[in-house]
Amino acid sequence: MPSVARADDTSSANLDFSKLADAIRDGGAALFPREGYGSRGGVLPQQDVERWLGVTPHVSLVARDWSGVQLLMGGHVSLTDQLRLSRSSRMVVSRVRLADGRLAPFMQLGLGQWRVDTDLVPVLPRDVELATQMGGGFELRLAPRWRLAIEYDYTVLYREERGPEQISPRIWGAFLATHASF
Repeated sequence: MPSVARADDTSSANLDFSKLADAIRDGGAALFPREGYGSRGGVLPQQDVERWLGVTPHVSLVARDWSGVQLLMGGHVSLTDQLRLSRSSRMVVSRVRLADGRLAPFMQLGLGQWRVDTDLVPVLPRDVELATQMGGGFELRLAPRWRLAIEYDYTVLYREERGPEQISPRIWGAFLATHASF
């Protein structure tokens, strides 16, 4: 007679997924004690001073389409993604960003497709090509409601052959964006 597997609810080990989610969200900060060791009761006063440079890494996975951006994983879509004017790439981009400061540098790596944006350059053909992209940049919060971002990227197009009417298979790009709300 074959044996039947059954769940045993009497297990003594319980896993609290909310604490696991907190540890993932808080990063390495969850590993350090939350109280300092001072002369008065072991607690140091909390500092309200904001750091200039972000130190907590955040990972995001973003899908860029010809006309928009969708956040797939993580908690942040960059300012350059939100205000991108060029419709030349359709890629999945993985981004590592140092957050929790006024200056948040980031690095990114993407894989997908690239084409000439004929809205900007209507005389070139709109050939869609396999491409990879790497780059980086930073976001700077100049005031509570004013941000500035610079992104640069290096795109490599993968094609079998290159005709004289096609652009170079290696493209450098830079993008400057700012946003203020009143």
